Amino acid sequence: MNPFNSTFGDVPKIFLDRSKQINIVIKGLEELVSPYQITFVYGLRGSGKTTFLSDISNQMSKKITEL
Repeated sequence: MNPFNSTFGDVPKIFLDRSKQINIVIKGLEELVSPYQITFVYGLRGSGKTTFLSDISNQMSKKITEL
């Protein structure tokens, strides 16, 4: 049985903590010269790609509004 459901951006019941990877990408996006300026996020259906990108977007939006 697949624990993941195609709910596009919702946090699944089983969620892997990707805060380290999210912080690496955010740091890279904030730098002027970084390999993360162009990034491919790929994986199997239901593996959390959209959730991962949503988390990055939400955290970067918070940083912008705090300025």
